[in-house]
Amino acid sequence: MTAAAVHPAPSVAAVVAATTAAQVAGAMGAAVFPVIAPELARVLDVQASLIGYQMSLIYGAALFGSMLFTWMVARYGGCRTTQIGMACCIIGLAVGFHASLTALMVTSICIGVAMSINLPAAAHLLFRFSPPQHRNFIFSLKQTGVPLAWALMALVAPVITLTWGWRWALALVLLSSLLTLLAMQTVRERWDDDRRPDLPVQARIFEGVQLVWRLPALRWLGVAAFGLAFVQLCVSTFTVIMLVSEVGYTLIEAGLMLSVAQMAGVMGRIVWGWLADRTGDSLRVLQWLTAGMLLCSVAIACLRPEWPVPLTALLFALFGATAIGWNGLYIAEVARRSPPGQISIATGGAMVWNFAGILAGPTVFTLVYEWLGNYAWTYGVMSMLAAGIFLALWAARRAQSGEF
Repeated sequence: MTAAAVHPAPSVAAVVAATTAAQVAGAMGAAVFPVIAPELARVLDVQASLIGYQMSLIYGAALFGSMLFTWMVARYGGCRTTQIGMACCIIGLAVGFHASLTALMVTSICIGVAMSINLPAAAHLLFRFSPPQHRNFIFSLKQTGVPLAWALMALVAPVITLTWGWRWALALVLLSSLLTLLAMQTVRERWDDDRRPDLPVQARIFEGVQLVWRLPALRWLGVAAFGLAFVQLCVSTFTVIMLVSEVGYTLIEAGLMLSVAQMAGVMGRIVWGWLADRTGDSLRVLQWLTAGMLLCSVAIACLRPEWPVPLTALLFALFGATAIGWNGLYIAEVARRSPPGQISIATGGAMVWNFAGILAGPTVFTLVYEWLGNYAWTYGVMSMLAAGIFLALWAARRAQSGEF
């Protein structure tokens, strides 16, 4: 009896559902903190704007994790590696129940490591089991897990926090991670039949980074991803704080507005993935998104308390669709251009650029805010970064055609 008969290939729908569920659970670990930041800051007696430094710590850990753990997928398989990521998230959230800055630092590091482990594992599984002609759509569909997690936290976490306390919001995230870990055990044997347990445990720190740097198209894609991730996390991190402190929204109202942006990001990822498959040009679609993101950054700088709520919601929906809708196209393009058998390594190296942008974004945003004293104006400054992203994507297109 052949191995294929013993372990029949899973359906694409099952793989997308499992990897998306894992991504939702992991992303909720990062998303819950900006949403409850005003209340958590009050409990800890610190400034709410310090959330930018916590988010940088989360994604700084993810950056180093992307360099350290690229070997895990080949040795343990994509499914088991995802379970390890869920375990890291669970441990971090459990530590976070202790209300101290030190505990939250440990929590942030664990959540960041979980993210760095989960992304290459999901890319490996999706590329292995998805049809080539639909990969942009499938990768984008899976990547809806991130804005879905943020939207869920924006809707639920403020209500839970104000009703029962912020620890119950963390408990919800911990439970989702635990259930995902247990559910993936049922398919682990079938989905990880390509694992190689004989491979040595070794962290070749710069292997993925060097691989991406050697390929010009991936190199410029990485540069663009740095800027795209920078803007995306600033939108997710500072929207609630800006609307509460400068526009006069309540915590729940601001959370609803953030959920509008995140759900628009969900729909955007699906639509942009479909459009990229139809046009066969994901880089062109990414350039369109960047142009929209630039215009939204300028518009946010003009936001005032007297703006009608529907107009503000429309602006954040457009901002979410563009600034949050790009990730699936990026990962699919990286996977498509990876050398055979090195998808998880290349994805890990490419995500270093992504996490570097996220690492820099909240910290730089916080520093610019402290200089300007206004969140809306700080968003406006990001329009200059969007122009740089557009140029990097242009260079990636030229490199793809061998002209650069």
